Amino acid sequence: MKAVIIEDETAAVSSLKAILRHNSVVDIEVVAELESIEDSIEWFRSSSQPDIIFMDIHLADGLAFKIFEKVDIAAPVVFTTAYDEYALQAFQVSSIDYLLKPVTQKTLEHALNKFLLFNPLEREEHILQTNTAIKNRNEVKKLLIMLADKFYPLSVDDIYYFYTVQEKVTAYTFDGKRHPVDRTLDALGEQLDKQLFFRANRQFIVSRKSIKDIDLWLGNRLSVNLLLPIPERIIISKVKTPLFKKWLMQEEG
Repeated sequence: MKAVIIEDETAAVSSLKAILRHNSVVDIEVVAELESIEDSIEWFRSSSQPDIIFMDIHLADGLAFKIFEKVDIAAPVVFTTAYDEYALQAFQVSSIDYLLKPVTQKTLEHALNKFLLFNPLEREEHILQTNTAIKNRNEVKKLLIMLADKFYPLSVDDIYYFYTVQEKVTAYTFDGKRHPVDRTLDALGEQLDKQLFFRANRQFIVSRKSIKDIDLWLGNRLSVNLLLPIPERIIISKVKTPLFKKWLMQEEG
């Protein structure tokens, strides 16, 4: 059986390959190790489909689901993730299985046994369901916020901007309140409605309705002013400036 591993952590790749080599279910040959969305798209465009794919959800250049938007994936997928099943369910994805990191021999062999139970028709149905679920997944409408020992839902419509510092992300709502968010800015950038939110830079995602005005800045950059106070100046790079202007002029769908 030929397998492809899509994973950006070297240690995780080495560990998974070792477990695959020593599994007692089926002989597996790893034909490709891909560490980014870009590498994966290029490989699938020029190579034959494997029998199975082991795919980390969070890659260095974004969520691995982007791969499905650019190329046809005609092989069953086993997702690997550092997040729990509830985080995975939020993506509304159908897969053979998901493996929580660190992957163990037991969990991997369980996934392989499930794969071997597929007849050809079930295999094709699984592949179709996975592709359809990913391509049609909905943008996040609400976030579940944890504060002390309580959880509460927060509508993204109420959020003016997201800000990250020291790997902690905070959502700022129109009433000036701050809400701790248990997601990275990269993940939010993929999951939010791109008509309503823009990834300004490494620190900020801003809502369209939060923007007050914009100043020209040094080096053909822009400085964005919001209706709320902000922890630091929001600078749009020279490269992103045309994209930001285009986004700002779009009609809300």
